[in-house]
Amino acid sequence: MGLFSKKKNEYEEASKNLSNEVLARDRIIMDQINDDDSKAAEYVRKLRKGDPLVLNFDNLEPMAANKLLAFFAGAAYALEGKSVMINEKTYLFALKSSFMDGSLQKFLDEL
Repeated sequence: MGLFSKKKNEYEEASKNLSNEVLARDRIIMDQINDDDSKAAEYVRKLRKGDPLVLNFDNLEPMAANKLLAFFAGAAYALEGKSVMINEKTYLFALKSSFMDGSLQKFLDEL
């Protein structure tokens, strides 16, 4: 890599793994989360593979909900993704590349 080489556009890189046949909206995993660390780790593995997560924290005590919310938000951040609050107890966690096809934003707009 030379000193003045062209910087790669992060959206171009993210779009290489996209398939027009399966939209991000079709891969959403929705669940009501419990205070289970192994289940949380399983969800982060799915997030890392590109599956958007819509998680509801309604059944948790505030301390447990805050712990898991911080865990998922941190995982999304580390994977260069983002977290979006849908309502006070429901959040979307997704990779940046999952937003590339526009279906996740449309999903959020329709809520």
